[in-house]
Amino acid sequence: MVSKLLALEAYPKLRDLDFRILRGIELNMRHHKWVPLEDIARFARVDIETASFRLGKLDDWSLVKRKSDIGYIGYQLTIHGYDVLAIRALAKKGVVEAISTAQIGVGKDADVYIGITSGGEKVAVKFNRIGGRTSSRKAGYHGVVFQDKHHTSWLYVSRLIAKKEYEALTLLSPIARVPKPIAWNRHVVVMEFVEGTELAELRDTDLTREEAERILDRVLEEYLKIVRFGIVHSDMSEFNIVLTSNDDVLIIDWAQYLTTAYPESYELLKRDITVLLNAFRRRWRIERKFDNVWPAFEEAWNESRGEANGY
Repeated sequence: MVSKLLALEAYPKLRDLDFRILRGIELNMRHHKWVPLEDIARFARVDIETASFRLGKLDDWSLVKRKSDIGYIGYQLTIHGYDVLAIRALAKKGVVEAISTAQIGVGKDADVYIGITSGGEKVAVKFNRIGGRTSSRKAGYHGVVFQDKHHTSWLYVSRLIAKKEYEALTLLSPIARVPKPIAWNRHVVVMEFVEGTELAELRDTDLTREEAERILDRVLEEYLKIVRFGIVHSDMSEFNIVLTSNDDVLIIDWAQYLTTAYPESYELLKRDITVLLNAFRRRWRIERKFDNVWPAFEEAWNESRGEANGY
C-alpha cells in the first residue's frame, strides 16, 4: 500500500505563522492532551481570532485535529503536522532541499521517500510511523525506555525510534554494510540513498541457488562483524536485507538494535540467525544448519561482552 505524504501537499501553502502555531502545539502537548486555543495564540504571538483562522486551515490540510467542548477548544498535532515540522527543520539546516512524492519503501513502522540535497544528490528520507500507526509495536523496540508520556506517547516514541536508528547507523557505517546516516530530526532519519532491491521483493526465480548462497554468505559475514563490534540487530529478516546494484548487500532498519551488554541480546541474536537461515532454506533450498553457523556468532557475542566489560 502506498502511503501519501500529505505534508508535501500542505507545505507550500504554509506561512511562518503556521509553523509557529504547529510548534506551539507540539511543545504544549507535553502538558495538555488537547492544547487550548488560548495557549496556542499566546505562543504564536497573535490574537485568538487569527490563531483560530489559521488553525482552521491547518485542520483542513490534516496537520492538526480539533476538539471542542462547552467552553473549551483544543488541538493536537497529527502525524502529518509532525512531518511538516521535521521537513521544515531539515530544510532550514540545508540537509534536504526537496522530497519526491516517489516512495521507495513502506513498512509496518515507517515510510521512506527520496530526498534531494542542495547539491542535487539523492538521499533516503525515512519517516518513522510507529506511534501514529500502531501502539502495539512499542513492545518490539528493545532498549528503548518508553516513559509515561501519556498523550504525547506517539510523538515521543516515533522520535525515540528515529534517534535510536540514527545512533546505530553512526556506530556501524564505518565498519559494516549499512546505510550512512546524514541527519536526524524528530521522527525522521536522512541517510544515503543506495540503489537496490529488498531481498523480500525478489521472486524466488530471480536468484539461482548459487547466487542465493553467495548472498547468504555476505550477510552472515557482515553480521558477524557487527556482532563482534557489540551490536545485535534483533529484527533480522529478508525484509531488512537490500541487494545493491553492484551485487553487494546492505543491512537496513536498525531501530530495534541492542548492544551485547543486554543479556537478552543473546536470544535475539539466535532468533536473527534462525530467521535468516529459514528464509534462505524456504526460498532457495539453502540447507545451512544452525549448529554450523551459530558457534562463530556465539563466540563473537561473548568476545564483545568481554571487551565491553574491560576484559
